[in-house]
Amino acid sequence: MAIESSVLGHHVFSSGPFSSTTFHGSNGSYGSSYVNNVKLVRGTSLKMKCLGSSDSESVVSNSNANLKFIDEFLVKSGIVLAATVCGVLVFGCPEVFASEGLSAFFSLAETSITTLWPWKVRELAEKETENGVFRLLRSDVTRFLTTILIGTTVVNIAATALVTEAATAAFGEAGVSAATGVMTVAILLLTEITPKSIAVHNATEVARFVVRPVAWLSLVLYPVGRIVTLLSMGMLKLLGLKGSSEPYVTEEELKLMLRGAELSGAIEEEEQDMIENVLEIKDTHVREVMTPLVDVVAIDASSSLVDFHHLWVTHQYSRVPVFEQRVDNIMGIAYAMDLLDYVQKGETLESITVGDMAHKPAYFVPDSMSVWNLLREFRIRKVHMAVVLNEYGGTVGLVTLEDVVEEIVGEIFDENDSKEEIQKKTGYIVMRAEGVFDVDANTSIDQLSEDLTIKMPEGHQYETVSGFVCEAFGYIPRTGESIRIVLERDDEDDDDDSNGDHQEPKEKKHIFKLEILAGNARKVSAVRFERLNNGDEMLETKEVTRMFPKIVKRKWNSGEESEDDAEYDGYGFPKRRQEDISCEYVVDQENSHRD
Repeated sequence: MAIESSVLGHHVFSSGPFSSTTFHGSNGSYGSSYVNNVKLVRGTSLKMKCLGSSDSESVVSNSNANLKFIDEFLVKSGIVLAATVCGVLVFGCPEVFASEGLSAFFSLAETSITTLWPWKVRELAEKETENGVFRLLRSDVTRFLTTILIGTTVVNIAATALVTEAATAAFGEAGVSAATGVMTVAILLLTEITPKSIAVHNATEVARFVVRPVAWLSLVLYPVGRIVTLLSMGMLKLLGLKGSSEPYVTEEELKLMLRGAELSGAIEEEEQDMIENVLEIKDTHVREVMTPLVDVVAIDASSSLVDFHHLWVTHQYSRVPVFEQRVDNIMGIAYAMDLLDYVQKGETLESITVGDMAHKPAYFVPDSMSVWNLLREFRIRKVHMAVVLNEYGGTVGLVTLEDVVEEIVGEIFDENDSKEEIQKKTGYIVMRAEGVFDVDANTSIDQLSEDLTIKMPEGHQYETVSGFVCEAFGYIPRTGESIRIVLERDDEDDDDDSNGDHQEPKEKKHIFKLEILAGNARKVSAVRFERLNNGDEMLETKEVTRMFPKIVKRKWNSGEESEDDAEYDGYGFPKRRQEDISCEYVVDQENSHRD
């Protein structure tokens, strides 16, 4: 469940070229059109407050017309300038024009080769014969780049020398300045900006055109290129750098490609999520996906098969852990299919114990094991269930093949799962009113942070809301207990606006009241998060102690006056009686480094 919540603390502008948006300000809201030039809109916003909607639209439309005129003028001027330079080079010094043409070719080659994705090079190489040019490019890209750089350097120096010589002969010493100006424009327009822009947008087509000539030239310049390569490697060693290259495609680049494919419509969003889950599964540990021991359904080894049948009818589990004396002493796994075999054979179920039927021993794995390795072990051992142990050898939970698959495809339910079981498995966040959320304690911290737009303390060790609440209280709270906490607001839009104004991002915070809705002496089951402010306040937390990062906490006494009647201090907390001062402590991460 995703809950969208935002607080418009200041003006929001459209990023599109033209859009109609409601403008929120301290003096109210009104509709107007904006252009994607933020400075222009902000510069005219004061005038727009004093004008009607038609006047404001006129101001923006006139500004947009001026911008379009300036853009067209610059484009036309650039074309005229490029044509002039080309004309001067063709009619005044054709050798220089030919040199610049070669330089443009090398720029095309360099940009297309460096822009082309490695997997695309591999695809093109596989379509060629054994001695194809793309196979050579894939095996030794340094050779191609060295040849290109040598060619670019030689032709640019030659062209500059020819122009300088001709200009000096015609204008004397002033010709040096004239040659410098002409060659600067020529190199930028004809050999850098234009060809590289073409190559960036048409990398594959350009690469097919330029790779073969560059390969031939690399044979001619091989001795020079080899010497240059050896010299560059020697300089790297002198500087203490290694010449080894990174992987062709990193994991982050692959994820970026997936996002691009999803945005372009090549793959669905669900497919993107699934592939990213596969990439992340190697960094996920068994403890993150297992079922905790307190939630495990198990059966005593001394129980009869009749008891096992009743358990199977109640829970519909095909595999059940079997323990001896204590639930954490699991000795095997009982299969429901084996029970059906006993029934089919006409065996007396009362005379056979579950321990006799169990598959022994159970498969044990450490909680630090990666899910990827667990999946591999499941395939090798041909098992679907494992008992999870901590570093001390104690049983902490159970993990199944279904848990692993759900890390890739998401939660899986069947027709036998009740609503309570689904909520227990996935957790839930229900918005009861504006700023009031009922949260299942099994909900992941990441889901809570996303739905409530908050940031959790850095370096936390808990994974669910239950762990967060217990650490906030400092103990396992009972039903009805409540505290107040302050958490930093996770609002990326505000950060972007601050960066656009060249201002440091402001750390605005939310004040929440946490109330325990359900639980017992061993665990918390449900919590209510009630937001008491809109997150715009800048809370001061200077006098603090290191107890819990980024959290301000206070116990509520049952005898305190209600929120409606209480007077609030500068921090947003009700003013306390003198005898209640010891019940509150304030903590912050900034001062934790002082201890």
